[in-house]
Amino acid sequence: MHNPYFFELKRTLRTLLALSVTAATLASCENTTDAGPELGREYYPLAVGAYRIYDVADTSYSNFTATIQRYQYKEKDSTLVTDAAGLPAYQVVRYRRAARNEPWRFDSVLLVTPTAQALQVQRSNLRTVELVFPVREGRTWNQNAFNSRDSITAETRFYNRVNQPFTYSNGSRQFSYNETVTTSNLFGRGEVNLFYATVRRAVYAKGVGLVYRVRRDFAFCDNSPGCIPNASRPNSGRSRWEVLVESGK
Repeated sequence: MHNPYFFELKRTLRTLLALSVTAATLASCENTTDAGPELGREYYPLAVGAYRIYDVADTSYSNFTATIQRYQYKEKDSTLVTDAAGLPAYQVVRYRRAARNEPWRFDSVLLVTPTAQALQVQRSNLRTVELVFPVREGRTWNQNAFNSRDSITAETRFYNRVNQPFTYSNGSRQFSYNETVTTSNLFGRGEVNLFYATVRRAVYAKGVGLVYRVRRDFAFCDNSPGCIPNASRPNSGRSRWEVLVESGK
């Protein structure tokens, strides 16, 4: 029989451990080179009044049929506040609209806490570690160190293509950045096999911030015994593609 007291104690100890770790522990890597000046926060610059506009394609799959919803969202760094841990943080207000000629409508508020060692983002009471500093090729960390999805030792994010150029197309427009860094799940490969795929990838440009993000959760087969998986034709799941199209102050 499971002992509920034991599991509650285990959960409490895990929470206390997560809250007491330093940002170096968040990095979870064997190389402990000193951070030095900044070395990373320029990939996610914040300033009151700054804004970013993204094109979004949200696709859901059901019975091998795709339904696509396109829209835009805008993030604006609105106010400098203090977060629950007493650290300086930015309230980032998110707006949304279905088409470029429509007015913006309030969507949600993010709380972004940048420190010399890490950058944390709180969405809907879920706090995640989006970046750790210094940015270094191959460095890993636990994105869920401060939320209920934490497994303490799980290294869920990975840096690759540090200080590399990145180019993407959006319709007839092409966007290029000389210095970027990519964060990915599971060492850049994602969880992929014949029957499902889970991919999380984000690209940050130096001096700009997030410029590209993709999330995919696919199942390539239904439960029928005769299904032959096809990686180009998901049976069910969802994908979301976001690209920066405008930013400024």
